[in-house]
Amino acid sequence: LYGSGNDGESGYEGVVYKNVIGTYLHGPLLPKNPEVCDWLLARALERKYGSADLSPLDDSQEKEANAYVYERFLGK
Repeated sequence: LYGSGNDGESGYEGVVYKNVIGTYLHGPLLPKNPEVCDWLLARALERKYGSADLSPLDDSQEKEANAYVYERFLGK
């Protein structure tokens, strides 16, 4: 969300290529980012079984944790 990023211009950090996510992070990525966790699980299930029919779970606590970290470090 801030800085020069991978290419020194865009500000974007990391990469998603096929079934791989590459980034430079510290801390609990999956518990505090349910969208990333859901994406990884869906890709793994699709690769193994051909489909990923998952029932949505309540992500309210994870989203609260994500919002807390965002506000703590990037909130204005």
